Amino acid sequence: MSYRHRFALFTAVTFLGSVAAGYALATHPFSPSRDAVAYAVDQGCLTWLREGGRIGDHVRRNAKAVKRNGRPAQKIVGQGQVTVEENDRGGCYVRAARGKGADLRDQVLNSLAEAGLKAEPFADYEPVVHRRNWSFVQETYCFRMNDQVFNLLVSSSATGDYVPLQVTMHKDNDGAAAKLGLCQKA
Repeated sequence: MSYRHRFALFTAVTFLGSVAAGYALATHPFSPSRDAVAYAVDQGCLTWLREGGRIGDHVRRNAKAVKRNGRPAQKIVGQGQVTVEENDRGGCYVRAARGKGADLRDQVLNSLAEAGLKAEPFADYEPVVHRRNWSFVQETYCFRMNDQVFNLLVSSSATGDYVPLQVTMHKDNDGAAAKLGLCQKA
């Protein structure tokens, strides 16, 4: 093979490789589910709870509008099947249909910590054990943001018996955390 042909082949392979890599990044910027969950929590829920508006406005660069159970939701681009939406309580709901529940749960708490928010355990419930495996657990936390108290319910699953992660965040309108002396001003 002549030098010209080798150079042309090298150039073509390099070009096609860069196009394929660019396509992969454009279609799946959040390959692991935990990255999509972090984006949904930080850019979706926390930003929306702080600034108002519509959740879709805060995540539109990396999400597409979908319907979930007949309601508008935003599907975060990636392979984790992560959606974020407003719920009936004036709060936010994140759902990840793929991934390891414990890792996704940790990512939610890490996202809060990275945003400078301290999640205080509020209540936790006995895990559901199915076939001798931890299959589902719910935990409730509270956190302060903008001088308001918010509740955070994290449901995670380690098996395929339940959705790997469901997160709900909303204002603590009934003062349940305050009644327990949690999430008070420092």
